[in-house]
Amino acid sequence: AAGLDSLRDLPVILCRHHAGIVLNLVEGFPRDAADMARVPSVCRAFGAEATGSDTPCLTLTLDKWNTTALLRAAGLPCPESIVVPVGTEPVLRGWPDRLCIVKPLALDASEGITGQSVVNTGSPRLRELVRDIHERFSQPALIEAFIGRREINVSLFQAGPDVRVLPLAEIDFSAFGPDQPPIVSYAAKWQTDSFEFRNTPRILPAPLAQGAADTIRQVCLAAWKAVGCRDYARVDLRLDEQDRPFILEVNPNPDISPSAGFPAALQAAGISYDEFIRILLDNAGSRVTRDAHPAPPPPLRSPKRPDVTI
Repeated sequence: AAGLDSLRDLPVILCRHHAGIVLNLVEGFPRDAADMARVPSVCRAFGAEATGSDTPCLTLTLDKWNTTALLRAAGLPCPESIVVPVGTEPVLRGWPDRLCIVKPLALDASEGITGQSVVNTGSPRLRELVRDIHERFSQPALIEAFIGRREINVSLFQAGPDVRVLPLAEIDFSAFGPDQPPIVSYAAKWQTDSFEFRNTPRILPAPLAQGAADTIRQVCLAAWKAVGCRDYARVDLRLDEQDRPFILEVNPNPDISPSAGFPAALQAAGISYDEFIRILLDNAGSRVTRDAHPAPPPPLRSPKRPDVTI
């Protein structure tokens, strides 16, 4: 195992260890989070294959707006949203008076999301939240329609050519009062002494009707394919009052440490953690073999000469 402070450390480590396969656990760097997406490409440049999704997928999904645009183009359901560039004010022309959530455009791990991030579109606080994101994070703000009160996490796992949807998980917000928005905020993920952290347990499997669960699985598989995930990923969704799913995010690089949600879904599916790691390495090894012995190109054919009538 080797830790990285920045992407610049990676070539040194690769040259030192001469690894053919790299178990990629990088979730970000302190100075430039976007460098996380470049890890697979740097590994390949030094003759190694990284587990998990490749650079194009990781780069795409860092930007919530571009990801949402692609998912919508693929016919998949996402909450209505707008982007507010740095230095501009939100324009909500045509939006009804409704709840929305304001979040940074390109940050992971719920950074920048608090219990105050859910606000009515007609409230002056919405503009304050947008300005705060601009100032604190120097990036655009995303204003997204707030959907329902149920949040579902769906882990997907690839073994060879087959992608499996693991048992669906739901975040339990039953301890939240009527004035507490049911969201997985930064505190819920990271502040261990907070009410949100102590009161957002995972229900696995999620209590869902068969039809709703089947729809969610289909939507998540389609999202995996649309953004180009590989090996493993997690899709986060909200359900409306009719239990219809709306994709919040596709995370192609979720936390896979033994205590995280992904291994919990593996366990619910009867897959041991050791088996998961073995299959990840097998997947990466098959890509090394494929790249070393690529399929021959198709034979060249002379272009058909068009018929010409004079």
